[in-house]
Amino acid sequence: MEKATKKQKTGATKAIGTANGHAGASNSTSMPATYPALDVSKTFDDRMDVLCDDVIVDCKPFEVESGFDCYIDENVQKEDWKAVWKSHRFGCDVVVEVKDVCFPHAKVEIVEPFCCVPNSLGDFNQPGGDGLQLKTKDDLTTFLSDGNGKVLLLELLPVLDESGDLDGQAEVLELYRYFYTYIWRATDENDDGDYYFAMSLLQPRMKIYYDVQKKKASKAVVDSYTKIMTDYEKKHWQFKIKQEEATEEEEGDGKELQKLWVDICKLEKQLEKLTYKHYKGK
Repeated sequence: MEKATKKQKTGATKAIGTANGHAGASNSTSMPATYPALDVSKTFDDRMDVLCDDVIVDCKPFEVESGFDCYIDENVQKEDWKAVWKSHRFGCDVVVEVKDVCFPHAKVEIVEPFCCVPNSLGDFNQPGGDGLQLKTKDDLTTFLSDGNGKVLLLELLPVLDESGDLDGQAEVLELYRYFYTYIWRATDENDDGDYYFAMSLLQPRMKIYYDVQKKKASKAVVDSYTKIMTDYEKKHWQFKIKQEEATEEEEGDGKELQKLWVDICKLEKQLEKLTYKHYKGK
């Protein structure tokens, strides 16, 4: 019997550019099928059991990232697997080969033939910024070379392996992506509170996520949660991109970063207020 991850694989997509190294010139190369970015078949209990038993265990908030670091180190192949790099910064998907995994990054190289398609993630960047421009192969190669080939592991979708050998690894990365998209908050890593993340924060955040997805929450909660999460994710990615740019240039726009951080904190407060109001109302 085939695993759910195979049944829900992302279909191959026609690439729009490899002929002369420019994204934009059509050719016959297809974007390979990948494992799903989010496995909708995973239940509340499925995710809760793995997170509590294998990842977070008895971590306090500031220890959670270390828990994921160990979990990924033990379960994800360090090198020699292909992935689609879904770049928020450049607004395109690119086929790459992973050469090393060093949480929360992976070192990658662009594979031949160069395969690149536009995506909608560039909208997460500031209007008019690099995130709205599809880049050439030379641009992307230069970017990777300047950054020692490092990209965020969150932006990598493993290419489907028909043998099934990478199914387990794909599930680990899917859980990581789910957690850091919907459960983790940017300020959690600075939370030095003396309490367990799983007991105090994990269940309420997962509860509202699943109630919204299953339409078990009121329409007002569904609408509010969806809007806040959409705004939060956009601001968070803008912040990540600006942080990278500031590191590269050694001088970033401090005021812009600070404004983004303030916006993120405001959205987090709204999200947590909604989360706990919903949780306690059950």
